[in-house]
Amino acid sequence: MQIIQRIEDLLFDLFPNAKKDINLLKEEIVKYYTYGPYKPKVSIENDFVIIDIDTPSIISQQDDYNKAIAFCEKGKYAEAKKILRGLIEKNPSVSEYYRNYGQVLSEEGDQNEAINYLIDALKWDPKNTWALIMMGNIFARYKNDADTAMKYYDQALKINPNDSIAANNIGGSLLQQGKIKEAQKYLWHAYQINPDYPNTHYALGLIAEMEGDLQSAFFSTIEAIKKNHVKDVLFKNSVSQAFASAQEISKSNIGRNIVEEYLQSLETRGGGKNRGCCR
Repeated sequence: MQIIQRIEDLLFDLFPNAKKDINLLKEEIVKYYTYGPYKPKVSIENDFVIIDIDTPSIISQQDDYNKAIAFCEKGKYAEAKKILRGLIEKNPSVSEYYRNYGQVLSEEGDQNEAINYLIDALKWDPKNTWALIMMGNIFARYKNDADTAMKYYDQALKINPNDSIAANNIGGSLLQQGKIKEAQKYLWHAYQINPDYPNTHYALGLIAEMEGDLQSAFFSTIEAIKKNHVKDVLFKNSVSQAFASAQEISKSNIGRNIVEEYLQSLETRGGGKNRGCCR
């Protein structure tokens, strides 16, 4: 399928984020016409933008791709790899095929081969932020190479500096590895982009606790509870963490009244009284 559009004011009206910049226009068009892992080919010729969409590949391969993702989510990696190998053979230009295959290999423990596939993913799409984040995770978690990990992490956010989820995930990954200062940098960046994301508040609360700042830990965790509108695992962990922080604060009588006030609201929302805390 091919779409040809004249480059004129109307086209920029359709894609206002392009701000009448040709390069930004091309990026916005690619974003709009991307379907799952399938990106269009966009070229500029004279006063026209030409968009080539590989419709037959999308139709023929989307079902298999969805099956592969479902197998990955269920931990059925052998089945997922078989499908992904077939997809790569059919259409070797799709970055996400390599990225998912690399993720499977990483889950199986083959980090070196995972890196090879993630490099292939980035060769086809240097702006594949999830491939960049995965590369960072592998070098941070399994190679103990923080410098290389940070290079990939920073590149991911350079491509999309307003991606709060990516920033939060990077921070969370670094936090799990005990890299507190590095984690804090990304988590604060995530907070500045989106101050309403409960995961970020929870992680910042954990860091504050590790640093011995119990009051900040308590209030960050309270914010995680306030921002979380579903009683999921994060909500339950946040409630538990808030009570734990409150208990530590009460031992030194710092802000006891404030803690008591918050605990009353937590007991109501959390479904029961946590007896013994602050008594």
